[in-house]
Amino acid sequence: MILKPGVKIQLLVFLIVTILGVSYTLVRYVGVGGGVFNQTYKAYVTLPDAGGAFSNSEVTYLGVPVGRVGPIDLTGDGVKMELVLDKGLKIPRDSIAVVANRSAVGEQYVDLQPRSDKGPFLDEGGTHTFPPADTRTPVRTADLLRNLDKAVTSVNVEHLRTIVDEAYLAFNGVGDDLQSILDNSGKIIDSADENFDTTSKLLDSGGTVLDAQRDNGGSLRTFARNLALLTESIKNDDPAIRADIDAIEPAVDEADALIDGLSGDLPVLLANFTSLGQVMTARQDGVRSLLISFPFTIAGSQTVLPGDGYQHLGLALNIDEPEPCTDGYEGTKPRWPQQTKNLPARTDVGCTSKDRKQAVRGHKNAPKPLPDLALPPGALDGAGEPPAASTRLNTDDIDEDIVYQAHSSKSVFVTGYDPTSGKYVGPDGVTYTIGSSGGAQNLLGDESWKWLLLGPLS
Repeated sequence: MILKPGVKIQLLVFLIVTILGVSYTLVRYVGVGGGVFNQTYKAYVTLPDAGGAFSNSEVTYLGVPVGRVGPIDLTGDGVKMELVLDKGLKIPRDSIAVVANRSAVGEQYVDLQPRSDKGPFLDEGGTHTFPPADTRTPVRTADLLRNLDKAVTSVNVEHLRTIVDEAYLAFNGVGDDLQSILDNSGKIIDSADENFDTTSKLLDSGGTVLDAQRDNGGSLRTFARNLALLTESIKNDDPAIRADIDAIEPAVDEADALIDGLSGDLPVLLANFTSLGQVMTARQDGVRSLLISFPFTIAGSQTVLPGDGYQHLGLALNIDEPEPCTDGYEGTKPRWPQQTKNLPARTDVGCTSKDRKQAVRGHKNAPKPLPDLALPPGALDGAGEPPAASTRLNTDDIDEDIVYQAHSSKSVFVTGYDPTSGKYVGPDGVTYTIGSSGGAQNLLGDESWKWLLLGPLS
């Protein structure tokens, strides 16, 4: 049979392509000639068993193929596996050689997993052998099945049936709700992804919060223990607490009825107390002297009436001791005891002597009252915010000793109170709130004045 020239040329081309393909396969995938061309180097792995790997299995590094498994030889305590690796790849010597499975039914391969990205590397400093401590093998199929059988047989059938029944009761008929939860969870995840920066900051802050909770773990445990003791005490005293609550309700009703009954007269009484308080504030030195001498007066009265049926009285004449004051009474006619007619009193005269030893019970020796205080304009108009700045009344023109006795400073502080917000400005410039939260006017309306009485009790 004579071949045509065109057929000969086609067969020659096909032969050349076949030889090149087979050669590339042998060199690239089988590794034939790698050592000849100095394109590969060797490393060894010592294992208790091959773990399913075999010669010509693939070797990978970070999931990238880097070589093939060479011959596997038996040793006294396992096997020694040769790895034929491609040059030019920086594989650290501290890597771990893991015999892994590609899938449940896939073939095994050797995966090199690095501990770091630093040298020395496998292709440096001679042939490297991975010791057993740096190797991992997959779980044997027999061990896996044996352990799975133990896990299955350890489950109590009755308990499992109870779990299944309870799961059925828990999820039966709630498919729509579960679907809604899943849909909303997806929306939450999408929102978190759209606001990744904010979510990241939230997670970082959450770490700070958790660290703080960890640092204060002892305090939290103590608080939880004390809270448990408190709740246990409340639980044990539940009947008594309920009885107290039931008893408080009538008392609260009576107090409310009392306040409502006083709503017409109590504001007037409080207003009168304001006037009385102003008078007592101005005369507080005199009140102080009265309170000091009052106990001695009461004690002295018991010596007059000791309870023996007699009154024990004494009379001490101190005529002209001290001498009466005559300064300021010039030109006045004396009134003798024999004159018993009603005559108008002279109010235009008085003692003008500066000697306090005269007329010891006169007004010269009486404590001087403080000046009348005038509130700032708009301080009591009951609307708006409290005044921005406090008002102080200068008292430098008053007797310095008396001012010092009455107050610790030379000024009297006056400010306005706003019943709408319950706020007022103190002498230190800080805004304070009367009541537990302020805003008594908004809550109680025209009855907000009651909170001035009930607020301190709370």
